[in-house]
Amino acid sequence: MDTIDTQILELLQDQGRLAVSELAERVGLSEAPTWRRLKRLEENGLISGYHAKLDRKALGYGVFAIVSVRFSIHDLQLAENFANTIRDLNCVQTCHNVTGDVDYILTVVTRNLEDYERFTLTLRGIPGVTSIQTHLSLRELKSTGHLSPR
Repeated sequence: MDTIDTQILELLQDQGRLAVSELAERVGLSEAPTWRRLKRLEENGLISGYHAKLDRKALGYGVFAIVSVRFSIHDLQLAENFANTIRDLNCVQTCHNVTGDVDYILTVVTRNLEDYERFTLTLRGIPGVTSIQTHLSLRELKSTGHLSPR
């Protein structure tokens, strides 16, 4: 990966809808080599997709929560069951198996607190879950998926 590849990645993170022609102009190449570089970055897994960032509040999702989940025991079958259940819950944005005093940290969006309560009832019903701790976001100060390719 060279400086032009890095420029392409930076530009696409900021403006994922850039046409190849504009991308080429900004990095100082013609369209064909820019397109080839773009395809190579995709094939090598550096670009995993293109997404529109939606405004959750404008879509009616008023609750954003960071949820810590603790298990009673560490069992492979319980972990697989938990993972399968979480994958099916659209309100769960991210789920990380973490180190420390909890087992998982999730980010969750719901339309309101009643919907969030229904989510927690589902979570409490998953075998092995012994503790749930919720942190409600009062205000988002930063949200980015931007990575520095340098």
